[in-house]
Formats: sequence, structure tokens, C-alpha cells
Amino acid sequence: MTSAAGNRPAEIFGYPPANRTDAAQEVRRRHWCPFMQNACDKKSRLLDIPFGVCTVEHGGGIRAICPRRFEERGAIAGVPLALENIALHYFGDLNNTVIFPEMTIPGVGRIDYVIVRHRPMTREVDDFVPVEIQADSTTDTGKLVAGMRDFQQGLDLAGQSYAFNMNTYDSIKRAITQLMNKGLVYENWGATGYWVILEYIYANLVNRYGFKADGFNPEDASRFALYSLIPEGGRLTLTPTGIVSTSIDEVYQAMRNSRAMPQKDAFVSRLNAELRLRLTLPPGAG
Repeated sequence: MTSAAGNRPAEIFGYPPANRTDAAQEVRRRHWCPFMQNACDKKSRLLDIPFGVCTVEHGGGIRAICPRRFEERGAIAGVPLALENIALHYFGDLNNTVIFPEMTIPGVGRIDYVIVRHRPMTREVDDFVPVEIQADSTTDTGKLVAGMRDFQQGLDLAGQSYAFNMNTYDSIKRAITQLMNKGLVYENWGATGYWVILEYIYANLVNRYGFKADGFNPEDASRFALYSLIPEGGRLTLTPTGIVSTSIDEVYQAMRNSRAMPQKDAFVSRLNAELRLRLTLPPGAG
């Protein structure tokens, strides 16, 4: 990884910019995604090649901005590590499991993956577990595109910093919406769903809304599978850091009693200030 502080691409087509090995150069030449093991399909109107930034350095941390980043392969050929870990956590082993991408619950929405366990020697479902992937996003993304373009032109990014920002609040709003909508369905079904996110996004939920920092109850229908991206051998490795379970009631109570609840008086004061700027009153009026 780079040594100087700054905001910049942390992976381009699956490898840190400082990695100049033959393997890294080959995937960049082919615009290849080594995680989904196919051509990168991420687009930007500012580029005539795929927008191959998988993760960024921002604020001293590594942030995944592409959901494909969570498709890093595990021990089983073709199976994403995160899904393999969830299958082991939920079922206890990987026997008789099949992964289905992009399944839809009518009236609720699409599920990124469903891991199905079928009965031995049959084509009937024994159990299943839905899985959602939540990456982060950026604002002022054109500045990040400029960083990728600089790299493509041979610039060393180690001392560079680009003025893009993270849109983590939007990411967690989307995560909470899915958690409430789908989590209620899973509780009604007696099923269990997993949300795969980076640890810092869950920490944001803890700090912003008062989600519990840790704890696991096997009766909870919703589980956060937390990950970090750790530098290792010239690459970033998707590394599990824990699983936290919750219920929809716990989520509702945390948000209802959030420490970050805005104060009405402060908002009214702001409205009064705006009124003073915008309204012209006749002489003698309040």
C-alpha cells in the first residue's frame, strides 16, 4: 500500500497501484476483474475503458466502492469467500449447497444471493439463507476518475491525493431500508438473512443510530457479516472480523432512541434565520 496520507485509488482492476507484478499488469491490460473472474463491467461516462477502481483510500482507511469486490474467491473454485463463510456459519458445512444470484421476492425486491441447501440426492430445498452485499459510494467521483486516469498515464499515486469524498450516509440509508423491508419478511418466514458490509460502515451504524456494537443471538433473523480489507503480499485481502445479529425490533428501538436525533429548537432557529433573510415585513410588524 501507499505510505503518504491522502485520498486515492487503493485498487485498480483488483491490485493496489504500487503492485507492478506481471499478474497485475496483465489484468490491467485486459481490464479484467479478478474477483468475479470476468471483464470489469463498471462504467464512467468520463472514461472510454471500464472504471476499474475497486477500493479507495480515504480518511486513513480502505473503502470498497464496488460490490464485485466482495466476490473475492475462497477455497472452493468459483465461490466467493463471503458466501462460503456464511454457508459455514449458518449450515455448519458446505454439503449440498448451491448459490443462486439475483433472486427476487415479489413486492419486496431483489436479493443479491441466496444460498440453498437441498436435501441429499434430491432437487428439493431443505433450507436457504439470503445474502445482501453493501459496498460504499463516492461523491465528486470525477476527481477519483482523474486518479485512475493519472495511473493509466504512468503517474505514481503514492504522493497524490484527490478531492473526492465518501457517500457513506447514502450507503447506510440504503442498507437500513433493505434491512427493514427484507428483515421483516425473514422474521415472518422464520428465515435468516445476512448483510455483508465492511466493518467501518457497521461502526457508522453504531455511532449514528446506536446499533449494538457486538453480540450474537442465533434466534435473530438478521445478521451483519463484517469484513475489513487487509494488505497482504502486495494485495488487499477480504478478511472477516465478526458477525453481529439483530432483530427488527432492536433496529427500530435503536433508531427511535438514537443519540443523533436532531433537536427541534435548533431546527426552528434555523427556520427563523431563513425567514429573516427572505421576508420583508412592513414597518412596525414583528
